Amino acid sequence: MAKDIRIDRHLGGQCQKQTGFTLVELLIAAFILAIGILGVLMLQATALRATRGSSNMGVATRLAEQVMGQADKEGRLSWLNLTDSNRAAPSLADLNSFSLKYITIESGGQLVETFNILGGSVDASNPDPTVSNPYFTVATRRVAILGAPAGAVGEMSDFHVRVTFVDTIGSDSQPITRTFNLSRRISHG
Repeated sequence: MAKDIRIDRHLGGQCQKQTGFTLVELLIAAFILAIGILGVLMLQATALRATRGSSNMGVATRLAEQVMGQADKEGRLSWLNLTDSNRAAPSLADLNSFSLKYITIESGGQLVETFNILGGSVDASNPDPTVSNPYFTVATRRVAILGAPAGAVGEMSDFHVRVTFVDTIGSDSQPITRTFNLSRRISHG
């Protein structure tokens, strides 16, 4: 009877030879986990690059709008000066206190300015590289519209603003140059 109990215990009870994971199973699980983590990290890096790119494009858009707004303001001021009935011989020289920058560009010529990564003026004396290093290049070009109608007061010009900047490093480790263009027709004196 003692013999039957041992056999029963061995056959009837659950005999377990293994109580953990083998080294091969652990290595396969670690490999699968590493692939998943690498996928998430690549996705995060791509998302960060896209966010930085859209942020830079937003600053470029703001700079172009700022320059175009200033040119539009100068145009309105000069046109109002020209059409002022209280002045005997109005001219752009009357507006020197406004420091005209854009409507005085020669037709076909351009004005090139640089701005830092924050969209402000470059200050080379500042130790902060975000303020002292040029990042955005803004080229403003004015093209006079010829053939104004008879009796027209003032002039009209097409203003073209191009903002250029180097955004990120591409997959081939080369910098990517991006541009933003804005054009508008402005009446001025």
